[in-house]
Amino acid sequence: MNVVLAVFAGITAIIGLALLWWRWRVMRELKVMSSVEVSGAGGVAAMPPGQMVEVAGTLRVRQPLTAEFSGKPCAYYKAEIEREEVYYERDSQGREERRTRTTTVYSNMKFGQCLIEDSSGKVGIDFEGADVEAIQMVNEPCPPPGQMQMSGIVGGVLSALANSNSSYRRKESVLGPDIPVFVLGEVREGGLIGKPGKGSHNKIFVISHKSKEERTTSLTKTARWLLIFIILCFVAAAGLLAWSVTKGEEKKSAALILRSAQSARLEDDTAAAEARSSERFAGLRIEMEDSRGVQTQDVALCLL
Repeated sequence: MNVVLAVFAGITAIIGLALLWWRWRVMRELKVMSSVEVSGAGGVAAMPPGQMVEVAGTLRVRQPLTAEFSGKPCAYYKAEIEREEVYYERDSQGREERRTRTTTVYSNMKFGQCLIEDSSGKVGIDFEGADVEAIQMVNEPCPPPGQMQMSGIVGGVLSALANSNSSYRRKESVLGPDIPVFVLGEVREGGLIGKPGKGSHNKIFVISHKSKEERTTSLTKTARWLLIFIILCFVAAAGLLAWSVTKGEEKKSAALILRSAQSARLEDDTAAAEARSSERFAGLRIEMEDSRGVQTQDVALCLL
């Protein structure tokens, strides 16, 4: 078995398993969404704690916040700064390969006191622990954190040094006040909608600017594409594994052929050596016989 190909096969299989787990989560969410009906906001307070509920209405906030980067009024925002760093690694053959990695170096999330309002009434929501699908307002390059307020020669030098092998990008996602939202969560004590309680079988808490129909369509497409990539990953892993076995067998066959050739060559050399020895021995015998014949003739002549 070829070790390098086997390693790549294992990595591909692990990627396939990760995608399989992701698809399982997507399918679970689709199943929950299809099993829960949209309820009126005014009736949630009467539901027992721990029950899953879906509400679609207008997002209200008691005191609007100001988004950190865009400066827009909002009920919720998440601001992040990411660093993309360039580094080099040596491969198995000793060659340098250029790689990049992205890390989040700054993150800030805030939300106000919010509720959802529809024609039936209002219900409060707690953003803590929610999977929020907000609207991206900012996605742009920026200076490194801590240098944004520096100017002049010092700021320029620090910025040049920091950006020699790194670049920074700031992102911001926002849910503005008075926009339509969809919420899938669990009824909590006090009639709020929030994240599932400790020990609850429910694991989903979503606040989204998309409607239920839009989310269902999006998640269905995601599940379909994930299935395609999962199949490709496992097929590729099986192909790489088979290739590694074939390469290993070819290597063994080549080694066996080489050993056979060496053995045959050794036998040929041995046979040639034996032939040369036989020839020498035959020649020696002839010389000895010739020598005996001469000696016999000499003795006969002496006797005469």
